[in-house]
Amino acid sequence: MHPLLEDQPGKKMVMLGNEAIARGALEAGVAFTSAYPGTPSSEIALQFFQISQETDLYFEYSSNEKVALEVSAGAAQCGLKTMVTMKHVGVNVASDALMTLAYTGVKGALVLVSADDPFMFSSQNEQDNRYYGKLSSLPILEPSTVNEAKEMAKYAFKLSHELQEPVILRTTTRINHSSGVVTLGPMEERITKGEFKKDPFNLVCVPAVSRKLHVKLLENYEKARAISNQSQWNLLEGEGRFGIICNGVSFTYVKDVLQELKALDQFRILRIGFSHPLPDQIITAFLKQCEKVLVVEEGEPYMEEGVKAIAQEAGLTLPISGKGEKLFSRLYEFNP
Repeated sequence: MHPLLEDQPGKKMVMLGNEAIARGALEAGVAFTSAYPGTPSSEIALQFFQISQETDLYFEYSSNEKVALEVSAGAAQCGLKTMVTMKHVGVNVASDALMTLAYTGVKGALVLVSADDPFMFSSQNEQDNRYYGKLSSLPILEPSTVNEAKEMAKYAFKLSHELQEPVILRTTTRINHSSGVVTLGPMEERITKGEFKKDPFNLVCVPAVSRKLHVKLLENYEKARAISNQSQWNLLEGEGRFGIICNGVSFTYVKDVLQELKALDQFRILRIGFSHPLPDQIITAFLKQCEKVLVVEEGEPYMEEGVKAIAQEAGLTLPISGKGEKLFSRLYEFNP
């Protein structure tokens, strides 16, 4: 039996981040999986391939990322829970289908794993795929630890089904390829048979239909924003006068540094795990409690730009610093 099929809730296992993501999907009852392999995402697909050999889980290595997304979308339109995995540049290939899929939505659930590669360990660029959230108006989740990668992957299916649209799980190399202790949860029943119902006035994106669907997408965006503002994935810690807003693996680095400096009691930390739409109400309340704020994130100043815009709209004038002030580089990855 494949180790990820272990059905002992509460048991702790050491997993690679990519294995944890696969386990989270299995706990959610994923029925259909597809991928175009590429580091740092490849091991997720490998787990699904191996598991498909001994269970009724469907898996395919597709001819490219666009096809991988399309076949998973087809299964999701039949009511199944699906996951498609690829590296960050693969989303460029899949983006044609993704932008339209954001309009049509899904009947079951679809989770797109985008594995970003800061420092370009195995990639031709280090693009920051959080901007695909803005481009598509789809939700993005970002884990900070291996165990959280499992839990977020599982939650992403619930969110996708609730909103009836794809959800992007955005990771980086240090999450995908780190190992950590994962606590197993219960496995939901896998439902592998669905039914496709013709619905041309919602699924065929001719202009008259798309105009209506864009309205629905923006309504969903506001629902996602409300969920983000209540989300368990946005963590608040500390009670100091100075604030730090961070995401992903940068959260663990921030905590390591503050512990080493014995300065944890001097800082408030806001870790944003539901990173699109940004939780504007949580951010505003956090800013009001701080004298100064530092934004710590790898890649582009996506979060920093959003936080500064939220502060401006709220009439807040406290200093907010980050990449814009050249305190951090837009190049490569951070380290502890």
